[in-house]
Amino acid sequence: MAGKLKNCRGCGKLFMSTGDPFCHDCLTKQSADEERIIEYVRKNPECTVTDIVNALGIAEGVVRRLVERGRLFQAGIDYFYPCRLCGAPIVSGQYCRKCAGRLKSEIVDEQFKRGSKLDIQ
Repeated sequence: MAGKLKNCRGCGKLFMSTGDPFCHDCLTKQSADEERIIEYVRKNPECTVTDIVNALGIAEGVVRRLVERGRLFQAGIDYFYPCRLCGAPIVSGQYCRKCAGRLKSEIVDEQFKRGSKLDIQ
């Protein structure tokens, strides 16, 4: 697969991408940060995102992205955080199933009103 010349989303450096928006150096750093976060949460299971940021000095966006992608859950850690709409505890994504379903329904209804079809899965 041929790569595409891009600027890294993390550091801005020009690199040959094969689909990932980050260069090799940034991916390596992100992987190390993930391991540090996972280890910290294992030792401090009641911690919050703010606790992780303060203890490890990792940017909040990096921590939130890791949590929302479900990486802690995949690592066998039951780490819950609030749904962005209702506050219900969730382990991945931004919304609980109920709110995600409601949002999906609202989008479909709006598209139907406008007379266009939208295939949402």
